[in-house]
Amino acid sequence: MKSVKYIVLYLILIQLLLPSFVSLADVYRDRMDYLLLKDNMRDIDPVLQQVKKEIDRRKLDDYIIMLGDSVLWGTPGPSDENVSAFMSRREGAPVVFNLAVPAMQIGDMYTMLLKLDRYGISTDRLMFNIRYASFVERDPFPQAVFWLADDLRELDREAYDHILPQLRAAGYKPPETPYEKYVHFLHHDLLPKFSLMAYKDYLRKSLKLLMYRLAGKPIPSDALDDSRPWNEKDPAHIQAFLKDEQLIKSFSDKPFDLSDRNPDVFFLNKIFEHQRGKKTMVILTATNHALMKADVEKPGYQANLAAIDRFFADKPVRYVNLEGVIPGDYFTDHTHLTKEGNERLAELLWRHWEE
Repeated sequence: MKSVKYIVLYLILIQLLLPSFVSLADVYRDRMDYLLLKDNMRDIDPVLQQVKKEIDRRKLDDYIIMLGDSVLWGTPGPSDENVSAFMSRREGAPVVFNLAVPAMQIGDMYTMLLKLDRYGISTDRLMFNIRYASFVERDPFPQAVFWLADDLRELDREAYDHILPQLRAAGYKPPETPYEKYVHFLHHDLLPKFSLMAYKDYLRKSLKLLMYRLAGKPIPSDALDDSRPWNEKDPAHIQAFLKDEQLIKSFSDKPFDLSDRNPDVFFLNKIFEHQRGKKTMVILTATNHALMKADVEKPGYQANLAAIDRFFADKPVRYVNLEGVIPGDYFTDHTHLTKEGNERLAELLWRHWEE
């Protein structure tokens, strides 16, 4: 019985003290760890917990929150060469917390705003990106809330119920039977409230890195792929890439429906409402016009770009259209950037942010 008391006491101490012994650098280095998140989106929560702790510790009041997809996250290069890393190196720059995740949809970004509210993290200064493909009609893929549908159900049930038919059509399966609801509650709601479970993936990663150091081995790069310019890569690979069905659909020149019937317009309007009175910048990320010349020069594509510009003209946000602004040599593919491209993007974002 005495041993049980010690075990209980030990677990209570871990629950109370573990977050204090973890630092922001243990869970976040210029961006969140996609290789962990893609298998467990609950790993976002320790990052937000540590971001809040860092804000309070440093008494920050002018920090910028960055949300977005793989472009702002920094695919395919390493974390120290992404856009927020270059932004943070600028002399006198406020802290930028990069909370982008590859494949994030605008619905995920809205849900992230609600999660930030829950953690008491201000979104008074917000940057987030959209892309041309954001407005292409879903058929029905991808899900309008790709990563965080379970969080949306909890945080904004009305928005969740509105978008649920599209999510179901794209393959999302919410828990419905009593057993499914029990398992979901256990893994999504209950266990993540215990610090040891919430931080387990980061503790495992820290142990692995420690083993590398003890063995005198170099720490593996966190880059996802080859970040050389697209025109230095195997031409056969590039040609095969251009035939990818999903890529072709993302450049559809079919006229956009920019009404509230479009899931992304629905979530943009939710974001506008949430950000009313706050400094918000929306970035239409660039396309590699050298590689995608045949697509971007189609009259329908240009008409859709003009429609996006008109859509944002009267919205309460700063809108930055980067189409055609970044030279083709700065891209690793159709939209992702090299190290030099991210450095250029950082310069552009600061310029527009300070206007």
